[in-house]
Amino acid sequence: MLKIFTTTALAFLAKRSATKAQWDEKVETFKKWGWSDEQILETFKKHPFCMLVSPSKINAIMDFWVHHLGLDSLDLARAPGILQCSLEKRIIPRASVVQFLISKGLRRKDAGVYTPFVVSEKLFVEKFVKGFEEHSSDLIKLYEEKLNLADGRNGIQLV
Repeated sequence: MLKIFTTTALAFLAKRSATKAQWDEKVETFKKWGWSDEQILETFKKHPFCMLVSPSKINAIMDFWVHHLGLDSLDLARAPGILQCSLEKRIIPRASVVQFLISKGLRRKDAGVYTPFVVSEKLFVEKFVKGFEEHSSDLIKLYEEKLNLADGRNGIQLV
């Protein structure tokens, strides 16, 4: 019962936080990527805060998801929390690791599309970066490089 109340309260807050014009612009943005009214509504019910993301961020993430990763925009309707992630600090670095694993035949392209993007940092590093001993050093280097580019850092290290 608490989860239903919490989701309803979040939906109410999300809906009240956007003007009608802002809401309509976001709906049109999702439709541009092939989402139906029903899919938008279901996604909103599942993760109300997805409607607080700006249209430009929705477009940037969708563009990367569809054109760079070659995935279906509707995948994000199934895991809408990804829309709130940073493209530069989370999605791109993790996608680089996943693409490396796919290129080496260590992961299928369609295997758990959302998992790498929604798990905690610690679990991602354990499972996707350090989880492949033979390629671990390459994966660590690749992931650190992408994170450093995003953060403008001169060398974080995954221990």
